Amino acid sequence: MELNVSSRSHDDHTIVTISGEIDLYTAPRLHGELAALIADGKPARIVVDMSGVEFCDSTGMNVLLSCLRRARERGGELEIARPKPAVRKILQVTGLDSVFTLVDDVEPAQTVVPRN
Repeated sequence: MELNVSSRSHDDHTIVTISGEIDLYTAPRLHGELAALIADGKPARIVVDMSGVEFCDSTGMNVLLSCLRRARERGGELEIARPKPAVRKILQVTGLDSVFTLVDDVEPAQTVVPRN
């Protein structure tokens, strides 16, 4: 399965919508897209909508973690929105659910998803 990545900017944030699978072969594309947004620095807040991601392996998690670190170094933030149960499980098992801000919506009036 391929990976589709698109982004749209709003006043104070950018929404990056991902669908497909994030693995060893598709992770470089995701990294390139996110790194370009972070390097641009506008806006500082990136919301990654993962509602269309069916699978994400450790390579994909490492890309997200690396981009989160880079965004924070530049005074920004990278949030994960609407992960499917399989992706949420990976976040929980790896402890990354306490590292990333998980949100249940991609629009500005967001609420944090409870960490169970």
